[in-house]
Amino acid sequence: MKPQKSTLFTAVLLASTAFVATSGTAMAERTLRATVQVATNHPIGANLVTFKDALEELSGGEMNVEIYDSAQLYKGSQVPKAVASGAIDMGVVLADEYSGTIPAAGIFSVPFLFPTYEVLAKAADPEGAFRQTFDAMIGETGTKVLWWQDYGPVQLLSKDKPLTEPSQMNGLLVRAMGKPSGDFIDAVGGTPVVIGGSEQFMAYQRGTVDVGMSGTTAVQSRSLYEVMDNVTMTNHSLAEFIVVINNDLFEDLSDQEKEWVTKAAMTAEQDLREKTEENNVASQEWLADGKATVTELTPEQLAAWQEAAAPAVDVFVHDGGETARNLVDAVQALR
Repeated sequence: MKPQKSTLFTAVLLASTAFVATSGTAMAERTLRATVQVATNHPIGANLVTFKDALEELSGGEMNVEIYDSAQLYKGSQVPKAVASGAIDMGVVLADEYSGTIPAAGIFSVPFLFPTYEVLAKAADPEGAFRQTFDAMIGETGTKVLWWQDYGPVQLLSKDKPLTEPSQMNGLLVRAMGKPSGDFIDAVGGTPVVIGGSEQFMAYQRGTVDVGMSGTTAVQSRSLYEVMDNVTMTNHSLAEFIVVINNDLFEDLSDQEKEWVTKAAMTAEQDLREKTEENNVASQEWLADGKATVTELTPEQLAAWQEAAAPAVDVFVHDGGETARNLVDAVQALR
């Protein structure tokens, strides 16, 4: 009888072990891999950490996030395809990076369309026409927008003297962030050269372009003031980043996981939006304190830039078709 008891005990033990293993698999942690072009101490990278912390807390550790920062996996231009293909689960990408295949995605670089932080906040309303149209458009690429990352307005950078008049751009090579910013440069007489965010410093140092274009905080965080000593506060467009996730992966999440991810995403979005204006003002003051010559445009100078840039809006609508027109109409209705 002893061997039978031993056999029975072994069978029970194996069955118990199998049950535990099966239960463990059902409750296994899900890890989301995310790529970002900047370090995690940069506002955009830090915001991804905010999402990570929120998601891991909401899920009680059942979901976690691995962050690959500083473009160690993908450059910004590679992120849309990498996420859509499933090579990486999530990615932070400048909205402009989608404009090559979806012209209307360059809406944030259309010159002087978003005059204030308040207009952008209204446009970002998840229930609003602008937000729903934009996010649905990106969704057609195989990536789903999880949240927006407000980075603030874009300025012009130069050496030796400020750019206060659009006529000063004639014949100059100017860093562009994508197609719409390139149309702005064309409209004011310059020649656009697309240069990624992480490649700016070397491009300015080597003289690849004559004029730079970057967000106020980036001039500080990327030390661009060391190679471009003049910052003209044109505030002509926005550096708006979006965080996208692979569509199929998101649909594969359980309802509970989708709820956790969505809530953590909105937490991260609101956290950065509340800090963006303060961060940009702080960077402007920091730069003006002996780091660079910071020039504010007079109302007359600003009007001249707006008039010169106006044709770029028409080009955007022409290239982007009905969707572009709907986006422009939607944001103008918020002004």
